[in-house]
Amino acid sequence: MRRWIACVIVTSFLISCSSGDDIPRDVIPINDMKVIMYDVMCAQELAAVTNPKDTVAARDRTFELYQQVFAIHKITKDDFFKSFHYYEANPDKISILYDSISAYADRKKREMYMRIR
Repeated sequence: MRRWIACVIVTSFLISCSSGDDIPRDVIPINDMKVIMYDVMCAQELAAVTNPKDTVAARDRTFELYQQVFAIHKITKDDFFKSFHYYEANPDKISILYDSISAYADRKKREMYMRIR
């Protein structure tokens, strides 16, 4: 009985000391997820702009573009949404993710502006 209690205490201690920054292996890392999310947001915007009055066509086009984004990044819809739900359930991590997306979008905008000049 004492061994069992000691094992529980040691296990609890080890779990409580583990880093909270660990992301499960089956979740897409933040640096990859930011690029995927940026592309997903661009796909949504493209579908909305090209079909401003037809919401059904915009929805269908959005799903087509999502599939293209997932194919480019070599992931599945399930991979994406599993990862997204993980980040959504962890406010500290989704905050980092959204900040990363914002910085990435600003960088992309500056790069495009420099090419135009």
